[in-house]
Amino acid sequence: MGLKVGDAAKDFSVRDYLGNSIRLEDLRGKNTLLAFFRNAECALCNLRMHQLINAYPDLQSRGLKILAVFESGADRIRASVGSKSVPFPLIPDPENDLYRLYGVGFSWIGVVKTILTAKKEIQEAADLGFEMKKAPGMKMDRMPAEFLIGPDLRLKLVKFSKKVTDHIPLNDLKSIVADFRQPQPQYEKTV
Repeated sequence: MGLKVGDAAKDFSVRDYLGNSIRLEDLRGKNTLLAFFRNAECALCNLRMHQLINAYPDLQSRGLKILAVFESGADRIRASVGSKSVPFPLIPDPENDLYRLYGVGFSWIGVVKTILTAKKEIQEAADLGFEMKKAPGMKMDRMPAEFLIGPDLRLKLVKFSKKVTDHIPLNDLKSIVADFRQPQPQYEKTV
């Protein structure tokens, strides 16, 4: 059975593509989106990254951190998505250790659904200069996933994508994060 809301986030200690250390424990006390992508050259993944980068100032002001995981090595991240100004860590995972830890899977049905239903997103990616191409070592049937980890290091939202363009809507993410920042009601004792 896969991870679900309320589960403890799976412990990890990794390095981003720049060599900076990131540990799950470092996320305690923060809301963090742990986003799993396909490879660093994936046009549709770069489209989602573009959306997250544009939304990040607002998301960050609401107290959200983002960690983006790619099944590519640091050199391929550096040459593609990492060549842009990205305000959050990009984590290389060419051995798929984090993908396995979080149960991020594969689906040829998801690939077919993407091809049949994502014409708008494919065109939007192309308009931004993200080219649909096969990259060396690319797992064509890899599906993305997103996990919102709360300050208590428990999963507050889990999204295993059914197709490559299936992500948590940004407006939903903004409202969910805003809800986490709301003060908890205080109750007085009555005698």
